[in-house]
Amino acid sequence: MSDNRYDDDFSYQGLEKPDIMDKIGDSVSSVFSRRSRNNDKADDLLLEFSQNDDGDNYELFVDERVERKRVKKQQKQSAKKAKKEKAKKPVSPLVRRIRNIITSCVIVAVVLIVCVVLSLTVLFKTQNYEITGTTRYTQEEIIKTCGIGGNDNIFLANKKAAQKRLVNTYAYIEEADVSFAIPDTITIDITEAMPSYIVSVSESNYLIASSKGRILEQVESIKKYDLPLFLCSELKTYEVGGYIKYEDDKTSDIIDTIVTVFADNGYTGITEINSTNLADITFTYDDRIVVKLGLPEDISYKVRTAMTIIVEKLDLNGTQTTEGELDVSSCNTTKKSYFKEQSLIDSQIENPITDDPLSDDFTDLEDGEIEQEEETQAPLSPEDWYLD
Repeated sequence: MSDNRYDDDFSYQGLEKPDIMDKIGDSVSSVFSRRSRNNDKADDLLLEFSQNDDGDNYELFVDERVERKRVKKQQKQSAKKAKKEKAKKPVSPLVRRIRNIITSCVIVAVVLIVCVVLSLTVLFKTQNYEITGTTRYTQEEIIKTCGIGGNDNIFLANKKAAQKRLVNTYAYIEEADVSFAIPDTITIDITEAMPSYIVSVSESNYLIASSKGRILEQVESIKKYDLPLFLCSELKTYEVGGYIKYEDDKTSDIIDTIVTVFADNGYTGITEINSTNLADITFTYDDRIVVKLGLPEDISYKVRTAMTIIVEKLDLNGTQTTEGELDVSSCNTTKKSYFKEQSLIDSQIENPITDDPLSDDFTDLEDGEIEQEEETQAPLSPEDWYLD
């Protein structure tokens, strides 16, 4: 028994603690076991790469950043999938109604777009023309000049350009209204210019003008025209189809005003208008009565006053024989008008009026003629003689 003890003592001889070898053995075994675990992780990684979807493309190196992004991407996809898998909330009636309205609007818009495209490209081609209004030009001339062809779309055709071409080409067309009628008709409504007066350029050169001053034609004789003759200062331009331009700009306003007053009030019988002297404008009625308008102010008022006097007093009962000179040049301010009865020739040449037209007394003239004076009251009243 003692021998065994000695043997045991011998085996641990020189060691202070008999259990130190056990500790050294444990340390060595733990080192080898840790290395074994690391090798197992490497084997697992190789196995993971060997089982990926890329087939034979095996990679032993792994970029941590790439791997981290891949993991985050998978997490996001998983989160989205989880949200989709959640039960959807029921749609309220209001939301359902709004969706239906939006859907209907989209469908209608698509249908309208298709219809518009078809209308502008395939349908509504011009096949017929309808010309209305009085005109001296033939339908063939009108259709050819308007410039809208037989296959032009009635919506896309340039109707304003067609109107302009018609008015510029034909002097007797005052206005042209070009429109369309579904499905295939272009309508052209013509307003013909009406001759209103004659402008004297020279003894054998006259211009036929409309009420707006447009030159309709140029003639050498005016015997066949029953229109007033307009005597004025020199003209700047007078081309057929254009508008008359006078040396004095006021002349255009004067003739336009006089012609318009006669047209608007239904007056007839004016034979001559003279504005060669803008301080003493006159017009002649029925080649019998010279009406003095004076300065170019309140011309409309003066003309209406003169015509009322002629119709209500001088030509009473339709006699239409009185000759003389009617002065309404100051009726717009004094409310008074004056008439001297005499032959038209005497009043213009032999016996011109020399008395003050504003005199308050009756003045005896030669050959027993009397200048009559009446104060005007309310304008255009049929109860008075000289009316404004």
